[in-house]
Amino acid sequence: MGSSLTRNLSYLFRHLVRRNPVALARSEALIARERLPLAELERRQSALLHASIASARRLLPRYAALPAPSAADDPRAWLRTHCPVVGKPDLLSQRSTLYPNGGKRKPWWPLGKTSGTSGSPLEVFRSIDSVIWEEAFHLQFWHWAGHARGKPQAVLRGDQVADLSRREPPFWSWDRFGRQLFVSTRHLTRNTAATILDSIAAAGAGQLRAYPSSSYELARAAEQLGHPLRLQAVVTGSEPVFPSQREQIERSFGCKVFDFYGMAERIAFAGQCEHGYYHLNPEYSWVEILNEENQPTEDFGYIVGTTLHNHVMPLLRYRISDRARWLPGACPCGRHYPRIELSSGKVEDQLYDRDNTPISASIITFALKGLDSIEKSQVAQTGPGRWVVRVVPGPGYSNGSPQHMRHNFATYVTQNIDLEIELVEDIPLQKSGKFKWVAQEWDGAKALRP
Repeated sequence: MGSSLTRNLSYLFRHLVRRNPVALARSEALIARERLPLAELERRQSALLHASIASARRLLPRYAALPAPSAADDPRAWLRTHCPVVGKPDLLSQRSTLYPNGGKRKPWWPLGKTSGTSGSPLEVFRSIDSVIWEEAFHLQFWHWAGHARGKPQAVLRGDQVADLSRREPPFWSWDRFGRQLFVSTRHLTRNTAATILDSIAAAGAGQLRAYPSSSYELARAAEQLGHPLRLQAVVTGSEPVFPSQREQIERSFGCKVFDFYGMAERIAFAGQCEHGYYHLNPEYSWVEILNEENQPTEDFGYIVGTTLHNHVMPLLRYRISDRARWLPGACPCGRHYPRIELSSGKVEDQLYDRDNTPISASIITFALKGLDSIEKSQVAQTGPGRWVVRVVPGPGYSNGSPQHMRHNFATYVTQNIDLEIELVEDIPLQKSGKFKWVAQEWDGAKALRP
């Protein structure tokens, strides 16, 4: 009874903070504006950029001495002139100048964390208003996939729904405020798939929001079981969605996959329209695609973004390791949002537990979030159920750090592995220049791949 009350109170708080009337009104306004002429969208983006620049000059020492752009100035040209490109290494090494409040988070600032999938963990301070905006952008995107306000959804992502030790259903929890069925990705196995599929059907969910790897495994199970679940859409994100995964999901559930692209730093948001093109939302951020010399390119280049709504900690011309290129021309969907083709910098292999149950790479990130004493990390499977976490220790790494990490794996990922923690001096990039943070090194895994 107590845990149920606590969970419902948590859902209520989440609903009030995120999916409140402000977020709903903002999402409806975004939907109403998405087919406006590009010039009008760019004018709105310019006003948002001016506000972000003002916040950066006021709160971040790095930009305090810069001259203020006039109202007539193009803020994009001003940014290119006055703000060199920065990246994760700059945030990690120049915290006192690129973070507000001397790098110390105030209690009312929500904290965003990366797991170090590109090499090193990072945290970003957020405003509550930016969290509400984030929900509005997702509501807009779910609308692209056919979702209407008040309709039930199922969620198969990273939510901690049930203790890992649970062996009997339910492996899900109903959020009556948001009308969402949260399903435990960590409990999805060939033995539990039928009851999970039944729970989604019973909830009347027309849309499933999920990691690509998790929805793919559920789709495989549905096909093998001959389960009748049909969905209006599956919304994927947080991992690359591969063609074979998309084909399986769409075949099993009789619907389209709508994938979105984003990151913890929130410097870009791109969603697939009904024609399959990724559109960058110009009201979310200003995005550049730059080459190695930080010059604009029409070829594949690095994604560089400037945030528009996080006035606690604006990121100006922030570069990430992911790459994309512009797609010219108008989209058949009629939206005037810029189109891109993604070439993700993330390289993730599939890992398995002792029972050869696949574990989502996105779930593995939960074990490493918040571990500030780690410079780099890589999780590798070296044998049946044997995982090695390779760690480049940073300042603050202590004798208690491995215990903390083991606790996180057992609590947030799986208890069904043999875990080894290995300290190393460095984790090299691949020849392609990409960082593989989840690596499958067990030859026996080849027989498990579909």
